Amino acid sequence: MKGKDNVFDKIMLVIGVLLLILFWVQFPAMPTVEQQHYASYMTPAEETSSTSKWTYLKPDKAFSPEEVISIQLRALQQNDQSDSGVITMFNFSSPKNKLHIGPLNHFRVLVRDPAYRSMLNFKNYKTGQLVVTDNTAYQLVVIDSRDGREEVYMFILSKQRRGSYKGCWMTEGIARMEPGAEISLI
Repeated sequence: MKGKDNVFDKIMLVIGVLLLILFWVQFPAMPTVEQQHYASYMTPAEETSSTSKWTYLKPDKAFSPEEVISIQLRALQQNDQSDSGVITMFNFSSPKNKLHIGPLNHFRVLVRDPAYRSMLNFKNYKTGQLVVTDNTAYQLVVIDSRDGREEVYMFILSKQRRGSYKGCWMTEGIARMEPGAEISLI
C-alpha cells in the first residue's frame, strides 16, 4: 500500500510542477515602469488630481463610486501585455474581496475566466444609474466586447470603514448578469 501512495505522491508532484510551469509561461511578468500606461483623473470639485501609471493608481477618499468604476473600466479597456489594467482593478479590490480572490496572480487567472474575459480590451461601455445606500454602491455596466457581444456586469462597491483605505470606495465584487431585461435599465 505504501508503494502505491508513494507513486501517487510523485505523480501529483509532477502534475503540480507542470501546472506551475504552465501558469508561469501563460501570464506576463509584472510590468516595468516603461511598459505602463499613464492615466489622469481629477474629481469634479478639483480637490484631487492624479497623473499616474495605471498600476500605481490606488483608492483615494476623493474618488466617488462612479469614478472608481470608471477608473477600473478604462484600465481594463486599455489592458496591455503587462496586465496593467488587471493590476489596477486588483488595486481597487477591497481587503475583504482580496480574501476571496486571493493574490494578484490568482486574480489574473480569474479575469481570464470565460465569464469575465470579455472585460479585457473591450470596445466601449454604457453605465446604468448608480444606486448608493449607506456605504454600498451598485451599478450595472454593459460592455461591448471585442467580438461584438454585449455583456452585462453588476459592480458592487463599499466604502471602507477601517484600515489604511478608510473612507475609500472599493470593489466588493463584480457579478456577470445574463443579458435581458437589465439592459433596459441602462
